[in-house]
Amino acid sequence: MRKIKTSLTFVCIIIFLSGFAAYAQKSKQNYEIMRLIRHEKFDLILPGAMRDNNVDMWIHVVESGRMDPLALDLGGWTEYREWEPICYYIFTDRGGDRIERIILGGEDQEGLYDISGSGEDLLEIIQERDPKVIAVNMSKSLTIANGISHTAYLRLTETLGKKYTDRLISAENVITDFRVRRVQREIVAFANALETQRQVMETGLRRIKPGITTPEEIGWWGADELLARGIAPAYQAATLFLPYMPGGARDGVFHRGNFIGWDMGIGYLNFGTDFKRYAYILKEGEPDVPKGLKHAWERGMEARRILRRTIRAGRTAGETHEAIVRALEAEGYVSTPSDDRTSQYRDLMNELGDSDKSGFSVDCHPTGNTSVGDAALGASIAPWRSDRAHIMVQLTHIFAFEFNINTWVPEWGRRVSINFEDNAIVTPNGVEYLAPINEEIILIR
Repeated sequence: MRKIKTSLTFVCIIIFLSGFAAYAQKSKQNYEIMRLIRHEKFDLILPGAMRDNNVDMWIHVVESGRMDPLALDLGGWTEYREWEPICYYIFTDRGGDRIERIILGGEDQEGLYDISGSGEDLLEIIQERDPKVIAVNMSKSLTIANGISHTAYLRLTETLGKKYTDRLISAENVITDFRVRRVQREIVAFANALETQRQVMETGLRRIKPGITTPEEIGWWGADELLARGIAPAYQAATLFLPYMPGGARDGVFHRGNFIGWDMGIGYLNFGTDFKRYAYILKEGEPDVPKGLKHAWERGMEARRILRRTIRAGRTAGETHEAIVRALEAEGYVSTPSDDRTSQYRDLMNELGDSDKSGFSVDCHPTGNTSVGDAALGASIAPWRSDRAHIMVQLTHIFAFEFNINTWVPEWGRRVSINFEDNAIVTPNGVEYLAPINEEIILIR
């Protein structure tokens, strides 16, 4: 008996250590992927991001102990140290094929930076390089480009003096281009995150048992599945700590005849996803989704094909939206734009009534590093995101391919709006999907 217990103990130890080693290797793998991405971005993307915006120096100001929006992009260690309250990331265009990289007031543990020093060296560094245009992480409209605090700004300008303070501009254009222009390893990492989420969502929807399963059960199951893979939500749910739950239930339970939509985003490394999946629970004896709902879905898929061939690099978000409206209206769709603040979309949709016309509204917002369109950097192709209309759609722009199509469904006696959403990237070939899309409504029997 003692031998058996000893053997079992030994086996348990082996299993535990194997699991521990696997997690350790996963952590090391994630670190190495992020380190590679940082090096590639600095070497290949940063020069163009600065030069295309006529910036000689980019100073990114971070308060020690405070998580900055670009912390994972820039690396370095900026933990709180009483003697170094501010960390300065300094990028200077001194000609050649690369940008000089300096970190003051923080530690470079990855070999990313050419020079490390104290924040007290800031003025000397600037005077020696004498930049004519200095971009700083302050912005009126882009929160990710506005990481500098008021007190940190005062400290910066006090150090710089009037001569160099007069040369400060917002770094929002540099930061935008640095983020949205992708290296290949970023694209691979993001696609991997999408596939993980797709598997969890589609498996979760197929777990639904009519008349028994609740939205909370599927939401918590999905959250646990992601947690087991070391993955968290991409952004916090509206109610703190609640999971992303599928909608479409009646009386708190999924029933036969329910049309279910599930919107989710997950966080992986420095990336955030955002897409939806739809399912329908068949009624007893029902072989397929109702004819009207299938027609509504097909109208959405046709609209997707039109959008896909219309979106391309080289036009602003506003110009792209205008082109989309023209293309869809030429095919018989009716523009029912949303301002995302009032009932405009719903009112315009209802005005169409039982017409055989399908209405549409577009919200192709950026995603990639954060899934929330209002926070993400890059072009937002949407009627109600006018503050982003001037931003150019660039190659490697990763976005939520999101739009609403509303169509009359006779079986339900009402107009149904379906919000299609998958994640895609703009390439020289046009729009390419980064994961299999929701081509058909998932059937639950």
